[in-house]
Amino acid sequence: MQVSKWLTVTLAVCLLGGKAFSQSADDIINKNLDAMGGKDKLATLTSLYTETSSQIMGQDLPGKTWISNGQGMRTEMEMMGSKMITVINKDKGWIVSPMSGSTDPQPLPDEAVKAYANKLDLAGQFFNYAQKGYTATLLGNEKVDGKDTYKIKLSKTGQNDVVFYIDATTYLIDKTSLTINMNGTDTQTDMIFSDYKKSPEGYTLPYSYKMTLPQGELDVSVTKATFNQPVDPKLFQNP
Repeated sequence: MQVSKWLTVTLAVCLLGGKAFSQSADDIINKNLDAMGGKDKLATLTSLYTETSSQIMGQDLPGKTWISNGQGMRTEMEMMGSKMITVINKDKGWIVSPMSGSTDPQPLPDEAVKAYANKLDLAGQFFNYAQKGYTATLLGNEKVDGKDTYKIKLSKTGQNDVVFYIDATTYLIDKTSLTINMNGTDTQTDMIFSDYKKSPEGYTLPYSYKMTLPQGELDVSVTKATFNQPVDPKLFQNP
C-alpha cells in the first residue's frame, strides 16, 4: 500500500510538472504579444512620447522621453535645477550630466549603448525575435513577488542576454534581468513592471516600473503616454 501510494503521489507530481512546462517558449511569447496588443497592432508603432515622475533617494525627478522606432531615443530628467540628457541613435549615445560637473555631452560606453538600444524597438524584443537574430530559451518557472512566472532568456551574438519573467496568468512581463560590464565590472540591472494599461489606440504599456542597481532603486511612474506622433530627428543628434 505504501508503495502504491508513493507511486500515485509521484505520478501526480510529474503530471503537474508536465502541465506547467507543456508550453514552449514560442507559445508564451505569442501570448505575451497578444497581451501587449497583438502583432498587427504592435507592427504599427512608429513613436512613443512619455512624461514620467521618478523617485530616487527621496527626490522627485520629472522626465520626458521621445522614442522613434528603430531610430533614436532621447530622455530628459530634471535634477536639482539641472537637466540630465541621454541620447541614443542606433549605435552611438551621449549623456549630459551637470551633476557630474560638466555641461558638455560625453559619449556613453558601448555596453551602455547596447543596453539602451533595445528600447528603440517599440514593439519589444519578442516581436519577430528570430528574424532579428535572437534565440529564445525557456528556463522554467519562478515566483516574482509571489506570482508564478515563466523565465525566458533571449540571446543574440554580440549582445547581453536578457531574462524575461512573464506572468503565468496575464502573460505580461513582470521583470527583466540584464547584466552589463561597465568599466570592467559586471553590473546586474533588474526592472520590475506593473500597472499595465491599454491605451485608446490598443497598445498596452506598464505605467509603473522600478529599476534596481547596486547604487539604489529608481521608481518611475508614467503620467502621460502618446503614440505615433511625429518626432523631430534633431532630438537624436549629439546634444
